[in-house]
Amino acid sequence: MSQARFRIGIDVGGTFTDIVLCDGADGTLALHKVPTTPHDIALGLLAALRKSGAPAAEIAEIAHGTTVATNAVLERKGARTGLLTTAGFRDVLELRDGRRRTLLGRQAAFEPLVPRQWRCEVSERLDASGAVLQPLREDEVKAAAKALRQQGAEALAIAFLHADRNGVHERRAREILNGLWPNGHLVLGSEACPFPDERLRAATAVLAAYLTPLMAQYVESLERGLRETGTAAPFRFIESAGGSCSPDEIRRHPLRTILSGPAGGATGGGSLADLLGLDTVATADMGGTSFDVAIIQDGQPELTGDRTLEFGMTVAVPSVAIHSAGIGGGSLVWMDETVPGGLQVGPQSAGGSPGPACFGKGGRKPTVTDANLLLGRLVGDRTDLGLPPLDAGPAHQAMLAEVCPGLGLDPVAAARVVLDVAEARMVGFLRTQLAARGKVPGSTALIAFGGAGPVQAASVARRLGVPRVIIPYLAAGFSALGALLSPPARTAMIPVEATLRTLTPERLRELIATAFSGRTRGTLRLALILRRGENPHEDMLPVRDLGESADARIRRYHAFTESAYGIRPAPETVRVTRLLAILEEGNSPIDLSQSLQATFAREQARYSAT
Repeated sequence: MSQARFRIGIDVGGTFTDIVLCDGADGTLALHKVPTTPHDIALGLLAALRKSGAPAAEIAEIAHGTTVATNAVLERKGARTGLLTTAGFRDVLELRDGRRRTLLGRQAAFEPLVPRQWRCEVSERLDASGAVLQPLREDEVKAAAKALRQQGAEALAIAFLHADRNGVHERRAREILNGLWPNGHLVLGSEACPFPDERLRAATAVLAAYLTPLMAQYVESLERGLRETGTAAPFRFIESAGGSCSPDEIRRHPLRTILSGPAGGATGGGSLADLLGLDTVATADMGGTSFDVAIIQDGQPELTGDRTLEFGMTVAVPSVAIHSAGIGGGSLVWMDETVPGGLQVGPQSAGGSPGPACFGKGGRKPTVTDANLLLGRLVGDRTDLGLPPLDAGPAHQAMLAEVCPGLGLDPVAAARVVLDVAEARMVGFLRTQLAARGKVPGSTALIAFGGAGPVQAASVARRLGVPRVIIPYLAAGFSALGALLSPPARTAMIPVEATLRTLTPERLRELIATAFSGRTRGTLRLALILRRGENPHEDMLPVRDLGESADARIRRYHAFTESAYGIRPAPETVRVTRLLAILEEGNSPIDLSQSLQATFAREQARYSAT
C-alpha cells in the first residue's frame, strides 16, 4: 500500500463542508459531508477529514476551496483597518461608479470598510507621470500610524495618488512603519493594484489589508490542526482564478481566495465540458445560500480582472467570472406585507444552523429545500452521506405558519408557488448572463451541481429553452472535486498601455516574460482586458495564440461585440488596459475520465451485489 494513497478536495460552503476523496489504489471517488462550523471553519474541515476515514499518513495532498474571505467581507468581520492616503483624497472610498445595482436603480446605504476617522491624510504628491511634486512628510506618516494604533487598528493600507506610476512614497512609508507596525499587516496600493485607477487601487489595498490578519490566522489554524492529526501532506488553496497555490501565497495575497469555493466548481465544470466535448456551457452551482453561474467556452471558464463585492466596491482580483444571485436551497421564503400576495424567496438564508425546517435543528422558517421536500422532489433518507433524514413535518408546519395565510393555499400548493417564484428568478438570471455574452440558450448546455442545483435543473432548463442538462457524479460535492482538479498555478495581472491594434505579438511576449520572470513552462492562459473609448465597462478577450496578428484579434473582438452589443467599435478606440495571465505549472492531480469510470464500476458492482 502506497504511503501517498489519497488525494483530497475540500469545499467549505455556507451549510455544509464537502470532502471528495480520490483513492490512488483504484482511482475511485467518494463524497462525505459535515455541517459547516461558522464560528471556526477549521473545526468543520478537520471533522470532514476524520469522517473520510483516510489515515493521516496516507494522504498525498489536500486541495481546499474556502469562502472565509468572502463571508468576512459580506458579514463585515475582517480586521480593524486604517488607511494612509494623499492629502485631499481620504474620501476616495466613498466614490461610486455610477452603475445601477438593481433594475430600479435603488442602492442600499454604503458604509466603507474603513470608517472616516481611520482614514488619515499625509502630505505628499506625484504628478500623473510619477514625478515627485511634493516630498513625503515622514513625520506625518509616523503620527498617523501612531494615532491609528491607539484607536485599535490592526491592519493598514497605504494608497497614494499616482503610486501606480511610481511607488517610491508608498515604499518609503512602509520602511518608516516597519518598527511602528510590527505585526506586518500592511498593504501598499502600488503592489496590490498597480493600475491607473485611484478608486480601484485604494479599495483593493484596503480590502487586502482588511483580510490579511483573518486569513493569516485561518491558515495557521488549519496547519496547526493538520499537524495535530498527524497529517504532513502538502496543502493547496484554490485561487479565485481557478488555479491553486501554497498557504504562504495566501498569507501574502489573501484576496486570491475571494471566490475560492465557487471557482472550484467552475474549474470542475470546465474539465467536464472538455471531457464531453461541449462548446458552450453554463454551470449552475446552487448550494444553501446562492445560485452561482459561470459561462464556459471550449472547456475554459470565463475570467474577469475585477470583482464588485458589495455596494459598488470594486477591487482588482483575477478570478473566474462567477455571477451570483441570492437564492439557494436554504433561502428563506417570506411574505412582503407591502405587496398583496407578495411572496419573496431569499436573499436571506437559513444557513447551516438552524438550516431549513426539515433539517430538524430548530428552523421555523420555510425554505426552498422545504418546498422541494413537500412536493416529493427530495428523498428524505440521507444515510449515504452520513446525515440524519429530512423531516417533512416541520417543513409542513413552517409553510403553514409563514406562507399559507398570505396565499390562501394549503402547504403543498404553496410549495408549488414557492418553486415557481424561485425558478423564475433563476431563469431570468441565467438568461441575462447568457445574453450579456451573446449566447443563445438553445445552443448552450447546462451543468448543474451543488446540494440543490440538480433538483431545480430540469425545470429551469425547460423554462429557459436549454436542450441539454448534465448532472455530474458527486454533484452535491462537485466544487470539492473541482478543487482537486485545480492544478498548481501562478496568476498575474499586468498593466498594458496599448490599443487593440498596436499591441504586437512581440510586446505580448515581453509582458508575459516580465510577469513570470522569464519562467513560462506549463500551460499559459491569457486574456486581454479592454475598454471601449471612455466607457467604464470592461470586456475580456481570450488569447489562444501568442502569434495572432492584430487584424485577426480585431476580427475576433468584432465578432464578440456584434453578438453581445450589436456594434463594431473602431480598433483605435479600444484600449488594452491589463493582461490577465495564468500559468498552470502542472497538470490536474487526477484523471477525471479514469476516476469517473472506476467509480461507476464500483457503484455498479455494489448495486448488483444488493
